[in-house]
Amino acid sequence: MNADEIISALYDLLAGTYRALAPWPGKDMRLRAYHAAASEWCINEILEHLALANRYLILLIEKGMKKALKMADPARIADALKEYRLTWDRLEQIGVNDSFEWKCPAHMKPSGMMDAGDAWMELDAQRGTIIDALAELRNGEGVLRKTGMSVNRLGRLDVYQYIYFLLMHCRRHVGQMEEIEKAYNRDKPAGDTNVM
Repeated sequence: MNADEIISALYDLLAGTYRALAPWPGKDMRLRAYHAAASEWCINEILEHLALANRYLILLIEKGMKKALKMADPARIADALKEYRLTWDRLEQIGVNDSFEWKCPAHMKPSGMMDAGDAWMELDAQRGTIIDALAELRNGEGVLRKTGMSVNRLGRLDVYQYIYFLLMHCRRHVGQMEEIEKAYNRDKPAGDTNVM
């Protein structure tokens, strides 16, 4: 892959992911508060979790980006891109709900302090930050800086792969919200057609 292909793939994934996320904050508030099981999060909590998780991941992305830009050297970038892979099986699994076990860190657990609208405002601002990062790293610099990722035993990810991880994590939870909506539609009383 070359730098243009990486950036293009990430822009496409970003656009698709945010198209999939956008409807959820505006869904019926009863659906958003519905718990499919007592131990599971509701959609409001998932949206808050995404905003909190992205906040942390973006700090790592921005830190990695600054270091990558300082290390930027066309020869090193060209060498790193020779056999470059943006993703692989275990990274793809991040985007699939229930594909592996993971205990959410305390600082990413929803507390109810953020409603769906606030979570969406933060998620939308985070999209802008990702767009800015991709513009800064347009020449392939993101391959130069790696940081460890323990989730699903991924190992060291470069800055582009961290962005990929963030977006796949969002997709994972879109899948989870879709499952909640199916359960809600099965469980809601007959004749309840209110959607707002």
